Amino acid sequence: MNGLTGRQTELLEALRTRRGVVTTGRVHDINRGLGAPKRTTARSDIAALHRQGLLIQGGADSARFYLLTRKARR
Repeated sequence: MNGLTGRQTELLEALRTRRGVVTTGRVHDINRGLGAPKRTTARSDIAALHRQGLLIQGGADSARFYLLTRKARR
């Protein structure tokens, strides 16, 4: 995908495989396996996927979650 790093592309593949709600905690867990152990990295990866139109945001600020868009599931 254009504009994504290699790790973010791997993260997207992992999210496609393990469908469901995307949270910072879930991305953090996946990223640790990809060599990026910081929660800050998880948040920036979510923001990058959201900017690319691959995630749609749901929930209130205190309970934010994301879902894969149709574009991301291809």
